[in-house]
Amino acid sequence: MKRAGAEAEREFAVYFFDTDAGGVAHNLTYLRWIEAVRTDLAEQLGWGMGEMVAGEHGCPVLTRTEVEYVKPAKLGDRVRVVSRLGEVGKVRFTVESEVQGAEGQLFCRAKQELVAVNLKTGKAIGLREDWVKQHGSE
Repeated sequence: MKRAGAEAEREFAVYFFDTDAGGVAHNLTYLRWIEAVRTDLAEQLGWGMGEMVAGEHGCPVLTRTEVEYVKPAKLGDRVRVVSRLGEVGKVRFTVESEVQGAEGQLFCRAKQELVAVNLKTGKAIGLREDWVKQHGSE
């Protein structure tokens, strides 16, 4: 597999509903932010949500998530999530993400593996040929 270089980013505020009673962001809050930016990245690369559901290229389905929580984000913090297309093979690809604070401190990093799935059959299919050609191994 070859490393790709595309990335997307977005800022979020930590709201009350994102936190526990102590004002610390829930672990799933980070994953929600990462999911949003990963979807932005796919859209940027020409694999929009409408096409994911209806298109012949299938829908990217998450098969693995590795998360390292480094420092807690707290109520009122502003965070920036940066997600990068990682390795792209013929069947799988990865997205690597970081959640950072306003002053650059690292709150969380994650690596996710995805596979394209035909939603009608529920079966994995090969990744989009244009993605493999542009970002993947030969």
